[in-house]
Amino acid sequence: MEEMYNKLPCREDQLNDLLDLLGESDEPLPASLFVSGSMATGKSLCLTTVLQYLNYKHVFIDCIECYSPKIMYESILAGLSDEYMDVKCDSLWELVNNLNALGNQQNNYEPIVLVFDRAERLRNIDQNIISTLLRLREFCSLNICCIFVTHLIYDNFHFKIGVREPIKLYFPNYNKEELFKIIFLSQKSFVRYLMSNNDIGCDIKEELERPELFANFLNAFLSVFYRPCRDLIELQHMARVNFVKYCEPIIKNEIKPNDLSKLWRHIAPILKTSLELLYLRINTTKTPNQAQSPGKENSDESPPERYNFDNTLKEELLSTKTFAQSFELPYYAKYLLIAAYLASYNPPKEDKRLFMKNHGKQRKKLQHVRAKAKISEKLNTQLGPKVFTLDRLLAIFYAILEERIGLTSNLLAQIATLVELRLIAGSKEIDLDTSKYKCIIGYDFISAVAQTVGFNVRKYLYDFM
Repeated sequence: MEEMYNKLPCREDQLNDLLDLLGESDEPLPASLFVSGSMATGKSLCLTTVLQYLNYKHVFIDCIECYSPKIMYESILAGLSDEYMDVKCDSLWELVNNLNALGNQQNNYEPIVLVFDRAERLRNIDQNIISTLLRLREFCSLNICCIFVTHLIYDNFHFKIGVREPIKLYFPNYNKEELFKIIFLSQKSFVRYLMSNNDIGCDIKEELERPELFANFLNAFLSVFYRPCRDLIELQHMARVNFVKYCEPIIKNEIKPNDLSKLWRHIAPILKTSLELLYLRINTTKTPNQAQSPGKENSDESPPERYNFDNTLKEELLSTKTFAQSFELPYYAKYLLIAAYLASYNPPKEDKRLFMKNHGKQRKKLQHVRAKAKISEKLNTQLGPKVFTLDRLLAIFYAILEERIGLTSNLLAQIATLVELRLIAGSKEIDLDTSKYKCIIGYDFISAVAQTVGFNVRKYLYDFM
């Protein structure tokens, strides 16, 4: 048990719940479980660890790979068979018959668990599949449990007929302290990654291996990245990239490792710039083993030197703009993305003034004049994106679009596409009353996208009025 808790820190409550629900091998399993939570919250890893600890027979079905009912049924039967079998299974009825036949060959009370990862995809396969799987234990003479793993809540699954509701288990997002604890466990791998790209002396090597240095970096990193991103996988990637830049002046003997104020002044603008690259995975670094161009293998020139982290912020921003301009979004999707950015970085009370032609005159109050004299750190574009509703997004979209188009399902589907691409954060389910979103790209990215359609974003930003 202790080893399992150490492998999955900050998930002790969820592990205990799973152990209590799945119980002992001689106890009946629950008919079904519904495990939900945001991405990268440890749902699949916790389930895998618990099932291996209990030594239950189980099958993991990825609902993206099993895109048709036939492939999914055959994957279930192949996973439950002790030896390789080329089973053909085309319907739910055949699946139930094969499971009953499998139960007759083996112990009927042996626990069997079917885990459907990314279960939201089941809604697009067949409306009856989820309903049947929720009651699969009633149709089989087996001690079987179906577990559905998804990032959606149960209310997003609609059923035409009455079904037995599963037991629900929720995995909350990691808080700031938990993220610090989990990423800090990888401190040694971060240091190894840093040293693999540098020739570092023994005295500096000892300083870089000190846990206090990595802890100081993580505090600075999470103070910038925690608000716009809670995805553990993405945070680990961005932390690995920025830790290299954090240690750059230490390697060059420009800043001492214990001078926290100078290190913060060095890394703060770099972290803010890195927000532009969040979720994009753009490689802006030069690899040390970069291949030479043809014809230069036998030249007298010396081989390229080991990369010493001389990338500038200007090069990173240029890379972001180049990537954004080559982003192959549909025409209206680009305007939807622009509208999402304007909704995130403009106060809602200023929408009438920004997007309506006849908004009336506004008296210049002393309070307004003082507010416009704010320092740059308090500008909306630097404070971070704000949440907006779907109806506000559509209102801004129609205000900035010169032509008039109807509100169609294809247009709403492009909003879900932007969420899938991680350009805006929110639910993929379109609901005019409850859907809320947040644009998670930066000014340089949206400016480059706007240039492709000839739109001036700066003209419609409250900060630049």
